[in-house]
Amino acid sequence: MAKPSSSRCIYRSFEDAAAFMKVGIIGLTLQNSFAIKAHFPAIQQLSSHLRITALFNEDIGSSVDVIRHLKLEHATVFPTLKSFIASSNIDLLVVTLHERSYPLILADIIKYCKLCSEKDGKCTLKFIFLDWPLNCSVDFVKQMVEETTNLGIQTVVSLQGRKSPYVIKAKQLISEGSIGEINSMEIAANGIWYGYERSIKFESYLFQQESGVNIVTSSFAHIIDVVEYITGSYFGEINALLFNNIRKQELVDELGNKIGESVQKSLPDHLLFQGKLVSGNVPVSCTLRGGMPSKRFAKNFVIDIHGTKGDVKLEGEAGFVEISNIVLYYRGIKHDTLSALRQFNVHVPYDANKEMMEFYHLRKYNALLGNILKLYQSVLELHAEQQKNPHVPVLTVQSFGIQGFPTLSDGLLLYKLLAAVYESSLSGRTMRVDSTI
Repeated sequence: MAKPSSSRCIYRSFEDAAAFMKVGIIGLTLQNSFAIKAHFPAIQQLSSHLRITALFNEDIGSSVDVIRHLKLEHATVFPTLKSFIASSNIDLLVVTLHERSYPLILADIIKYCKLCSEKDGKCTLKFIFLDWPLNCSVDFVKQMVEETTNLGIQTVVSLQGRKSPYVIKAKQLISEGSIGEINSMEIAANGIWYGYERSIKFESYLFQQESGVNIVTSSFAHIIDVVEYITGSYFGEINALLFNNIRKQELVDELGNKIGESVQKSLPDHLLFQGKLVSGNVPVSCTLRGGMPSKRFAKNFVIDIHGTKGDVKLEGEAGFVEISNIVLYYRGIKHDTLSALRQFNVHVPYDANKEMMEFYHLRKYNALLGNILKLYQSVLELHAEQQKNPHVPVLTVQSFGIQGFPTLSDGLLLYKLLAAVYESSLSGRTMRVDSTI
């Protein structure tokens, strides 16, 4: 496998790009709410650099409907995935699906890219942007990493919680030593879908085991990825318990009124997790529960990070850090003071009289759109760099770098952690986590 390229490289602004990127999308339909509310408006806001030129859906009529409804005058509908991939009209392929067929489609994409390479000497596809979760096994994701690396295709995975301004702020505070060394972390959150009630507006794939979307792969995965990203450390050991105590859900209408019907549920509704970060031997505990948020008693999403000189707290209204506009609270030592003393190798003792407190919140920030938009901006930055210098390599793994974006290799590492969660719950054992690619 190729050696991971540095995630510390500084990309030029995407404004320097000489031409727009041609975007092909698999899964953009009027029924795909995430694609309509996040991917499409993000691309539209970057329309001077991104242009939707190709669409593929198994139902060709849904592609035609999207083109008419969204007025995609530059887009072409393709009847087959093979003809879609063979098109020279795609630089960036976006796959926004939450279906059991996800692995099959990924495998076919790679197969047709290989055919193009064999026929024309290269695959014109430069980037593949994949929505999370992928509904794939660890072995399959590892294979996809190898295949895309061999084809020279840059992968992007929508672990967009890393682009949240609050996550980046927390990461900066910790890396600057503003709360000293991390002592411990506690996380509590809710996963709306898996409680006693189910809204009729929720998409059915959220409750299908085969879709690969559940409290572990969605809410927990995004949260724990953010935890590793903020702290700059992978988990070394973990143990976990999964529960399905709510086996039947009552259906409610869009106003929350019961409609007199119920449906069975087989997915987990509670998760208990304990782990130890490799760096600093830091204990982390996490509790996720199914159910609707309850503003009356407590916040529905809390990450508490306790340090030797202060604390960082992230709070929100639901357990979806990747799409929520949250709040950051900070108590610690002022960074300017730390920097001034450290350049003279002066030890900084804790003094409560010198600590400061901050509150950080962007009232009008649309996290559902904004975090995905920042992923696209990072893609454009790398694309601009590669236009100016063709020898700039693909970003194999972002790891914990501020620059860049999460790749399929980052997704592989996260799936290894999730596999350990399932195995621990089944076996009752503490599991070691493999953090190698």
